[in-house]
Amino acid sequence: MYRKNTLYIDIDDTIIAEVLPGSGRDLRPCVITQLTVLGQLFDCCWLTSWPYSPAHAPSYGMCVQTLMHALYAHRVNETFRYARWDHEHPDGKAGFVLSPDQPEEWYWLEDPIPAGERDALAAAGKLDRYIPVDPQGPWGFLDAVNELFVRTGITRSAFDRVGARPAWFDRTALLF
Repeated sequence: MYRKNTLYIDIDDTIIAEVLPGSGRDLRPCVITQLTVLGQLFDCCWLTSWPYSPAHAPSYGMCVQTLMHALYAHRVNETFRYARWDHEHPDGKAGFVLSPDQPEEWYWLEDPIPAGERDALAAAGKLDRYIPVDPQGPWGFLDAVNELFVRTGITRSAFDRVGARPAWFDRTALLF
C-alpha cells in the first residue's frame, strides 16, 4: 500500500504573499489547485499561526476554515489536518514537527525560519526536510513545491494516479 509522507504547510508568506513589489498580499498563482493536488499526494497539515475554526478566531473572525471557504477551497480542509502547536515552545514550529508524537517521514514548506528553529532541525538531522519558500513574488510556493517533488521522487505517474496535470506546477504554463 502507498504510504503518504506528511507535509506541513504554512499560510502567511507561503501561500499568501506580496506577489508584486509594493503590492498588498495576494494568493499565489494557482495555489488552490496545487494545494488540492498536494492533499492527494501527501498527508497535509496546516502549520500556521492562524486559528483553525471561527470558534478559535479573534473578533475579526479570520481563520483557516473561513479563508478556505472564501476561496472556494473548502475541499482542501477536508483533506488537510491542522497542527495545534505550542506557540511558546523554545523551538517554535520546529518543536512541533520534531515532537516524538509526530510522523517520522515529513516535509515542511515555510517562509524563512528563525535561526533557532534551523538549529533545532539541524541538530535532529532533519534540516533537509524543511523547504524554504521565498516570501515575496509569485513563484515562491511553486518553486518550493517543485523542490518537494524532487526530494520525494514525485513523478508523472504520481500525477496521473491522482488526476493532476504537470502544467499546474509549471510556471511557464501559468503565465497568462
